[in-house]
Amino acid sequence: MKWFVMVFFLSYHPDGTRDTFVFTTPTYDDEASCRATLLDREEIAMYVMGLMDAYNGMLPGAVEMVNCINQEQFDKLNNLKKQREGKHDT
Repeated sequence: MKWFVMVFFLSYHPDGTRDTFVFTTPTYDDEASCRATLLDREEIAMYVMGLMDAYNGMLPGAVEMVNCINQEQFDKLNNLKKQREGKHDT
């Protein structure tokens, strides 16, 4: 199962949702490998640069937490997002 790094921001929307970002690359084969990158300075720098690039230098808020999620959790989040946006898989 693939594992991804997920970033939670301290920014909330009026509907109670919050800003998050999932790094879909790189992926990791297990949770331990994913979590190890969260403590590695070089990997952290890569994540920071990736966020700055994705948000054109202006993050939606301060980073509150960074964690790892697996493919199943990622798919559930994607499906929820699509439902909220009125999009459905065909």
